[in-house]
Amino acid sequence: MFSIPSFYELGTCSDSYDVVGMLSSPTNSDNPNLSPRSMAEAKAVAASISHKEAERRRRKRINGHIATLKSILPNTIKTDKASLLGEAVRRVKELKKTAAAQEDYPSEADELKLSQCENTGLIKAALSCDDRPEIIVDMIQALKAAEAKVVRAEMATVGGRTKSVLWVRVGAQNDAGLGGLRRALKMVMDKSASSEQSLPGSKRPRYYHL
Repeated sequence: MFSIPSFYELGTCSDSYDVVGMLSSPTNSDNPNLSPRSMAEAKAVAASISHKEAERRRRKRINGHIATLKSILPNTIKTDKASLLGEAVRRVKELKKTAAAQEDYPSEADELKLSQCENTGLIKAALSCDDRPEIIVDMIQALKAAEAKVVRAEMATVGGRTKSVLWVRVGAQNDAGLGGLRRALKMVMDKSASSEQSLPGSKRPRYYHL
């Protein structure tokens, strides 16, 4: 008779094993000294090591982003993660409000945007160009030529630039009516551009959003 050595007789807790090497060895399945239980335990240890390494990399990335926030956010008194994230959210909301407010001002480039308003049958036209005394008269004539009736109008003038936002109803509720309105307002914008280009070095780019 002979006795089978126990787990503790095969090795003590102070012994070290190359777990990765044991698992990656092509002959580990043929190793008579590696029981199925030991193989399962080795796989569990390797999975734990992999998980800890992934978690360490994740924390490193988070800390890097937090450090970036700390460097770009102005007037940060509290520097803990929760306070920094709260300040970042507040700043993003402020920037959204600022961007929304800037949409009401004239753009630096000449622009003409036309869009259909859902469920109303109206067309929204936004025109940005250089301001001139006769622009309102030209716009009225252009709308009459396009058989368009103004339902609502907004205008802003800043630094020699003007932006007109018109909600109009055209006689022909189709692409032809939209095209006629676009051509009429484009003539108003081009007239402002040609007046400005008569001065040396005053050419601006023009963009049309159809």
